Amino acid sequence: MLCDGRLSTLRSKLRDAQVDAFLVTHPVNVAYITGFEGVFDSEDAHAAVVSSDAAVLYTDSRYFDSALRASEGTPWQVVLAKRDLFVTVCEDLAQEGRSVLALETSVPYGRFKFISEQWGGNVAALDQLVERIRKVKEADELRRILAAQQLTDRTFDHILDWLRPGVTELEIALELEFFMRREGSEGVAFPPIVASGPNSAFPHARVTVRELTQGDFVKLDFGAVVEGYCADMTRTVVLGAASERQREIYRAVLDANLAGIAAIAPGVPGRSVDRVARSVIEDRGFGDRFGHGLGHGVGMQVHELPSMGPRGSESLLVGNVVTVEPGVYIPGFGGVRIEDLVVVEEHGARVLTGSAKELLEL
Repeated sequence: MLCDGRLSTLRSKLRDAQVDAFLVTHPVNVAYITGFEGVFDSEDAHAAVVSSDAAVLYTDSRYFDSALRASEGTPWQVVLAKRDLFVTVCEDLAQEGRSVLALETSVPYGRFKFISEQWGGNVAALDQLVERIRKVKEADELRRILAAQQLTDRTFDHILDWLRPGVTELEIALELEFFMRREGSEGVAFPPIVASGPNSAFPHARVTVRELTQGDFVKLDFGAVVEGYCADMTRTVVLGAASERQREIYRAVLDANLAGIAAIAPGVPGRSVDRVARSVIEDRGFGDRFGHGLGHGVGMQVHELPSMGPRGSESLLVGNVVTVEPGVYIPGFGGVRIEDLVVVEEHGARVLTGSAKELLEL
């Protein structure tokens, strides 16, 4: 994936912060700013240094050859760190005469302390700098996210045949993951949530060996990963005919979902969208049963900027990809969450999720 535009944006922000060089070590941020495909995993084995006139990736022998190949035709120089990664970086920057070195605030304290001691000069901390660039998706990123969501939709269609009394939550979760992987997912965006009956009242329930029972709410929250980008979707169904109380709860959540999507537009603060959806649930008498935020950004990670919760002060931008996922959770009874993935466009939200969200009674 081309990275020239990302480097230009990052360098502009470094100039504004009066920083000579920026050291990026978070694996996802390193992958993003380099644009290298098929090189990185979750290992903290890399250091990317960006300055006004250079872009250098330091890595070890396990990744050097693949990184070198990926760098062909890009502005990036790849350096093999034969000794300690951060000692090498600091020595090279000192020789170049850099005066201010900036680090990510996500760096563990021990690493921050070690690098600061090695550097010996002025060290700055820049909060979520790359993450804020990542939140506006490029066209190719949107293509990948849509492909991941389409695979997630196909998985939902597949798993409906598995939802019947006697099958365990664990069996369903395994089949979700097996199907996504068989169909081309690089993994799962997060461990799938399969929560039935009273377990569905826990927003982030752990999968158990509980057997599904007639009359259960069954809440499914999962997402595929395609070309390094995630999807995220939740659907809730009922085994058999829904009760009047189940219908009431489901309708409140669905109406909140629809209201939230309708409220999305460029320039609207995330908390304002949350407020619109939350007021629907409050008006139905379930306000104290919706405790989490309405949504979050999705991209290379399943939880990214921007936030669409009560404290989401940042305004939405064209190119943001966010979830809209209101829920109502009644302890001992069950819960409903309906989550769609949407992209913010000039005139509002475009829903990427294709799965039906009217109440399914299986």
